[in-house]
Amino acid sequence: MTSFDSVLVRYGEIALKDAWTRKSWERILASNIVFDLKGAGIDHALSLERGRISVSTSDPRAPQIIADVFGVVSASPVWTCEPDIEAVAKVASQIAAERTPSPKSFAIRSRRGGGEISSTEIAVEVGSAVQERTGAKVDLTDPELEIFVEAREKKILVFTDVVKGVGGLPLGTQSRMLVLISGGIDSPVAAWMMMRRGCPVSLLYFDARPYVDALPQALKSAEALRRWTSGRKINFVRVPIGEGLAKISEAQPRATCLLCRRLMFRIALQVMDEEEAFGVVTGYSLGQVASQTPANIMAEQSGIDLPVYHPLIAMDKSEIMDLARKIGTYRATADAGTCSAAPKKPMTQARAEEIRAMEAELGLEEIAGELFSKRERMRI
Repeated sequence: MTSFDSVLVRYGEIALKDAWTRKSWERILASNIVFDLKGAGIDHALSLERGRISVSTSDPRAPQIIADVFGVVSASPVWTCEPDIEAVAKVASQIAAERTPSPKSFAIRSRRGGGEISSTEIAVEVGSAVQERTGAKVDLTDPELEIFVEAREKKILVFTDVVKGVGGLPLGTQSRMLVLISGGIDSPVAAWMMMRRGCPVSLLYFDARPYVDALPQALKSAEALRRWTSGRKINFVRVPIGEGLAKISEAQPRATCLLCRRLMFRIALQVMDEEEAFGVVTGYSLGQVASQTPANIMAEQSGIDLPVYHPLIAMDKSEIMDLARKIGTYRATADAGTCSAAPKKPMTQARAEEIRAMEAELGLEEIAGELFSKRERMRI
């Protein structure tokens, strides 16, 4: 039997939007799919069909490539038939007969979205043909093989596999975000999570040498994230903060991490404006380290007028690591070092007013402006 002839692409939240938004987001999703297929050298033709996208191709790589595009809920390689019950029965029975190992049970899952053939007729006629061809029994509860049949106005689709997609919203449907990338495991995952919700990202790396050098890991993370952008370049901004960190650790050793984060946020506010971003994103997971307690998070952000997003805040470390492996960023970050400026006994229950007083005494806003002027920007 010949290979499938097209891929049926399903999406979720897009269908819930008003007509104008839905059409706009469908076009963006279709454009992202086309770019990734072209990048893989896959010949194809794409069309929008009643809440679905159809991609004409028989390349076996296509379903997984499409499933990895943000906004796609699932993708299925399908066989397209004329709206004739005998033709459908022939295709379905052949699919079942060529299955290895041969299924001992099967179920026909029929759905009618148009045309004159009812879903009941499909289930009965196609099921009889499969049973006659294979000898398998019908089991609607726990079958070894499920054959899906979707009837449309002018065609009928037959498929057996559903490749789970990454879901979310199409990249480019939401505003840009600025992600604080550290070179560690968490921040690239946070970037990916925001990309999954439709946000293009710029990456901001704070170069804290000589206390830690994770620039190679941060750059590798950016390269790994590039795979998910459907052709969009990633802006990577490096700001040296070693001098500022030295002043902080000497003056307020126990509050080093908190004041360092305030310095980062002050700089990020300026970079965010330059990147035309609408928020700052961190890789925080609540309670994971001393600086990520509720009190410390409130203290380090107090009085700084910028929106901060924490997409990993309720995730366990094991969950974050599993996702990092899945999206391809784990290897890039697994050997990132730790900052030698971090105190052995850091503050865990800081008071906002106390930290803000320390910030004022050190003149962190002025230091932030000086360090921002030393930024370097590249496109990845």
